[in-house]
Order: sequence, then C-alpha cells, then structure tokens
Amino acid sequence: MHPLPLSRAPRAALLALVGLLALPACSDDDDNNTPDAGQPDSGTPTDAGTDAGTDAGTGDGGTGGVADPANWPRDFSCEGKEQATLTFNPGEEQELQDAVNALVECTTIQLGAGTFQFDNAITIRANGITVKGAGKGAQGEATGGEASTVLDFSNAAANTNGLDVVGKLFTVTDLTVWNAKKDGMRIESSSNVFIQRVRTEWSQENLESNGKYGIYPVKSTYVLVEDCEAYNAADAGIYVGQTTHTIVRRNVAKKNVAGIEIENTKFAHVTNNTATDNTTGLVVFDLPGNPIRGTDIYVAHNTITGNNRPNFASVEASSSTVSQVPAGTGTFILASRRVEFEHNTWGDNNTVDIAILSGLAIEADPVQWAPGFFNYPSADIYIHDNTFTGGSGGRVDNGTPDAERRPLGALVGAVYAYGAAVHDSPGVEHVLWDGIDPAPRNESLSNPINICVTGNTLPEGTRSALVDFDLQAVGGHLLSPTPNVAAAWEETRRYEQGAAPYNCSGFSPALTIR
Repeated sequence: MHPLPLSRAPRAALLALVGLLALPACSDDDDNNTPDAGQPDSGTPTDAGTDAGTDAGTGDGGTGGVADPANWPRDFSCEGKEQATLTFNPGEEQELQDAVNALVECTTIQLGAGTFQFDNAITIRANGITVKGAGKGAQGEATGGEASTVLDFSNAAANTNGLDVVGKLFTVTDLTVWNAKKDGMRIESSSNVFIQRVRTEWSQENLESNGKYGIYPVKSTYVLVEDCEAYNAADAGIYVGQTTHTIVRRNVAKKNVAGIEIENTKFAHVTNNTATDNTTGLVVFDLPGNPIRGTDIYVAHNTITGNNRPNFASVEASSSTVSQVPAGTGTFILASRRVEFEHNTWGDNNTVDIAILSGLAIEADPVQWAPGFFNYPSADIYIHDNTFTGGSGGRVDNGTPDAERRPLGALVGAVYAYGAAVHDSPGVEHVLWDGIDPAPRNESLSNPINICVTGNTLPEGTRSALVDFDLQAVGGHLLSPTPNVAAAWEETRRYEQGAAPYNCSGFSPALTIR
C-alpha cells in the first residue's frame, strides 16, 4: 500500500501527534541502550543501479561539457552579425524601457552605477542580449554606489517580475535586483544563459509576501549561475528548474526558505556554494506532473550549515513541498536519482543534515508521476568524503514542530523526542532515509535504492550515520486513532558508517560531470 501523503493526513491525527512531542525524561528498564539494538541482519549490499540504463546521459555523452561553459553547444550566435551597445544611467528608466521594448538581437545594455527605479518588469524577448551593470554591491545595499547598480522594483506593479527574459544567448552581470514583486529574475524557455555576479534581495526578512524566487532560470538549457547572491526569497533564493545542463557555482544563498534548489533538472554541477541561515540549504528534487526526469546531479565543495530559519513560505503561494520543510534541514533529496555528494560540509542544522525522500511522501498516487515516467523513486545516492561537523539533529523544526503545516517534521520530532527520553538518543542521524521506495515495499532488498554513505568525516563519538526511518510504518503508528510512539521508534533502524548495506561505492556508470 502506498503511504498517505503527510499533507493529507487526517486533521485529528495530526493534532493528536502534538501531544506526543512533550515527553517526560524517563528511563526504560527493559532497554539495553545500545543504539543498534534490534537491527536486522543487513545481508549483502545491493546495487540498485536504478537508472544506469536509461538516465545515464545516453545520446550526448552525459554532460555536453557541463562543467565548462566554453564547451557548451549553441543554437544562436552573434558572430558576424551587427552588434550594438545602448547605455543608460539612473533617471533614464523610461528610455531604457522603450529601448527594451524595441530590442533587436545582439544588443548590449550597459547600465551605469546608481539606482534605477522601475514601476514594471524589464521584459526581454530577443536573442543575443547582454545586460551589464557596474557591480552587485553588498548584502543589504538598497541603493547603488559608485561601483554598483541597483534595479529597484519596490514601486512596481503587483505580481510582476524584475527581469523577465525569454531568449537565446542571454547574459546578465554585475547588478542587483531589489524588492521585485514576484521573482527577482525569471528566465524561461531560454538557452545559453549566463548569470554572473548578480544579487537578488528583498528588504525585509521572513515575509511570506516577499517574492518567491530570487534567481529563477526555468525550462531552459545550458545555464550558468556563478558568483551570485540571493537573500530573503519566500521560496528559493537560487532555483534552477526543468533544465538540462546547468552549473551553479560560487554563489551565496542566505535568509531564504530554500537556499538553492535543483528541480526536475538533468546534468547539474553544483559546487563551491554557501547556503546558510535558510530554512533548508540545498534541495535536489523532482515534482509530479513534469515530463523532465531529473538525473545526474554532482554536488561538491559546498558549505551547508546553520540552516535554521523558520519556514516563512506561503502555504497558498509557495510550492507545497517547500512550505512543508522543517526548519533546520540542511539538504533534502526527493524523487531524485544519480546524485553524488563529495567534499561538502554540513553542520548545525537543527533537524537533519541530509534527508532522502520518496516522491510518494508528497504525492502518493503514482499516476500523477506518469509525465516524468513515474519518477517518484529516489535512487543511487552517493554520499562520500564529506565533513559533518556536528551540532545537527537535536532540535527538529527548531523545537516548534507544526503537525498541520510541516507534518514530516512533527513525525520526526515525536519519534526523536521519545528516543531522547527513553533511549538516550543524541538526535537525528546525519542522513535520514524515509524507507518508502520502492513501492510496494520489497523487504527482500537490503538497500533497495542504493544509498551509499562512506568515507565521510563524522564528529567524534558519532554512534550512527544513517537511519532508515520507515516513514510509512512510523506514520501508521503515530497517525492512528491511538498513537503509539514506542512502536514507531521500534520501526526505525540505525547504521554506523561503513556498515552494510550502505557501505557501497556509488553507482554505475559513474557521473562524468565533475
């Protein structure tokens, strides 16, 4: 039986769950206090190899040179064509808008230093366009200086973006988009997109009325997001969605609900970014109803720490997935496959450093996943040679779980509150797997989706690195008319790093997008 999506769990059961979160500090005389007591014989590791034959990059070598934009193929070029540069300074906003409305291909728009005030989006619908400012300035700077350009949309019409672009060979550099009413920078159905040294920001923190996305390339191919910053977005600071081939590197995402999101995307290279002080730092996921089956995601040399900001996403306006994320989630992987993490740093994320979830946790009907070839399972997740600094997993959802708005956090919080009181559990393990895939559950497979957790640096004294949370069984106990938290705890299984079956060495064929 497929699990009930937590967002649809009965209200009465969710409210009853709240009562489980306040547990007395007590001991269980029958408990032997061994973290792995009752752990089943793991057997021989099983390499699921879920998508090796279908999503391993067949047809284009797997990468198209994804790690080097110089190697990207282009379906438009300005070479040999007439090119023009138009220069504008603050106070010439209307002239700029008039020029944008009449743009011809292969035009560069040079923006002077200072602050531009706009009452509507800058809408670009031409190929070969470059927009250049004088610099992106620093976090919190609402006005441009001698070496920075700020595009201020504070007085723009409701529900409009800042920059709104559709085009081939689009470049934007060295500017800030401030207080956009909707998305700071929306680039859709475009190819060869270069976003460099851009800052998107909203003036106030933690407002669900802030724009949803800071930097938002979507439904595009060959996208570079580099040396950018994003602050205070009510959904995601930096979001690459429904895209094929992307590099997201050397960016900073802070004070957003989600720092960086990679959604329904194939061949992503996510490196050297900093995601801190968000609700969740880095997200890799597919959503139902989308024909792009995300795969081949390389995540390396990122810092994902201290992501404990309360979730301020609007339940109505935001994607339901993001609005349900518990505060304190370093990274979550949902309905994703062939994802490799190495040389990253996690720590001080109150709920968990990494959560691996099935798409069935948010949408239990497999038919809804048909457009993406039933892409709800997560599979082939390789977590190796990273550093976990500690301080994570001890205060699920910052200690204030909301069973209706963030039910997963409430379930995890209830189980681990019991674990702390009765089993001396130090908190959620560094990696949490929901235990759902494959569905219906096949108990004969010891590691059915091929999660590999090896060679990571863990805090001294770490008992276990990974937990099979078995969300379906746990939810059955906690969401029943008579919740049983002790039985829910017994459904979970903990594993030390290096223990079978999670001591596998990746997936085959290996990623080629390093």
